[in-house]
Amino acid sequence: MARNDRQVFRYQVDFGGGERDVVSLLEPDWVFQHGLHPDAVLAVVREGADPNVLAPADVQEIGPFLRLLSRVIFESIDKCDSLRREAEIQGNGYVYLLDERSPDPGGRVNPADILGAIEVSNGKPVAGSYQHNPRHQLLTAAGWFRLPSEIEQALQSRLRARTEN
Repeated sequence: MARNDRQVFRYQVDFGGGERDVVSLLEPDWVFQHGLHPDAVLAVVREGADPNVLAPADVQEIGPFLRLLSRVIFESIDKCDSLRREAEIQGNGYVYLLDERSPDPGGRVNPADILGAIEVSNGKPVAGSYQHNPRHQLLTAAGWFRLPSEIEQALQSRLRARTEN
């Protein structure tokens, strides 16, 4: 399966026990000017991993970023057009927010590509109902996670706000 084109950036960070490579969505110019907030670190890279091609086993996801990502999704579901369309089709029950790196599934979806579930009532997403899927992975053989554009913009904005404060 072809890898997607999400750009991530590697940085060396001293965690107190020596420097480790980490991965972030924030560009080097931004990080140089504002720093790298811990919430902006997606994952720590395994020592000895090929710096040019990271595999899922090469990264350890970081809790603060995962919590921030879940919070941003939780707060942004009402702004997501594709999710609203799915809710209209579903009517009542739940819709699943799929990672956009996954091809149109037309059926079964790998649990690593399901970001979470949103309750739907009368064709509308229920505010505050987002539940994160703990089996979702930021990096799979298909590449780094991809979000609907409305949620991606909210995430980028939140990451930058964290480093500016």
